[in-house]
Amino acid sequence: MQQDSLRGVLDSVFAAPDYVWVERTPPLAFLARWLEGFTRWLYATREAHPVGFQLVLGALVILLVLILVHAGWILFHTIRGTASASIRLSETPVRRDRAWYRREADRLAGQGRYVEAMQAEFLALVLALEAAELLRFHPSKTPAEYGRESRLSPSAREEFRELVRALYGYAFARWPCGPGDFASWRARALPERYARAD
Repeated sequence: MQQDSLRGVLDSVFAAPDYVWVERTPPLAFLARWLEGFTRWLYATREAHPVGFQLVLGALVILLVLILVHAGWILFHTIRGTASASIRLSETPVRRDRAWYRREADRLAGQGRYVEAMQAEFLALVLALEAAELLRFHPSKTPAEYGRESRLSPSAREEFRELVRALYGYAFARWPCGPGDFASWRARALPERYARAD
């Protein structure tokens, strides 16, 4: 009687969901099954059709060689591309002067590309102000950063910021820009208009 009650208690405990054991299959079990099936098929083909087996084996070897050649080709081009990119990066960048940017602005304006001409003219102004030690040029700086970092008088700094706002308006807000707009903006971009801060 006591053994029956013990058996009943054990059965009720092991009937709980925590004790239901389910064999879990590994996530890549399908790959192992496929590989095992392919191996069995190869053995069966070798026994039943020796010539077919040799053809399949030859095709697999050719495929492997093609994969290796392709990988080598990609590796070669990757290494060669990296080497040429490092050569290009190691070359000293050409630093253009104020006169070059003025000529570039004239050329672009002559082609009717006034917004690009303004950008070139602005760089000419920045280089002139750098020569006067009113700011420091760096190719990664934005026009607004030059306005914040410049050592201009308060009135000249405000005028410089207005020039930058107009440049942003033409370049990014797509304000209409014709020859008159460019000439007016360029007249305000003369370095003589900006004085050192007191």
